[in-house]
Amino acid sequence: MTIPPVSLFVDSANVPWVERRPGVFWKTLWEDADGRHKAVLIRYTPGSVIARHRHIGDEQIWVLEGEVADDTGVCTAGTYARRPPGCVHTVTSPAGALVFAVISGPTEPV
Repeated sequence: MTIPPVSLFVDSANVPWVERRPGVFWKTLWEDADGRHKAVLIRYTPGSVIARHRHIGDEQIWVLEGEVADDTGVCTAGTYARRPPGCVHTVTSPAGALVFAVISGPTEPV
């Protein structure tokens, strides 16, 4: 008999923040075996910038606190945004932000 998968509950207080880029910290809440699909909390410190890059996979974000901006506009607290594969942008957060993201692939610099 096969045992079906069960829910995964993560106590995010016990997951460390990891600085992925200067001023941009990730808490990886879940990552699949191939490392492409993941759910992360992203903390942007005030003035942080993610250099111009292209999304190879899909990225969906929900801004929990503060705001992040890119070439298309500003995403404020309570707002959802999607970056489809092929999307090219630079991300800034002048005042800082906390974002929940679901990612289905890497990015590459452009």
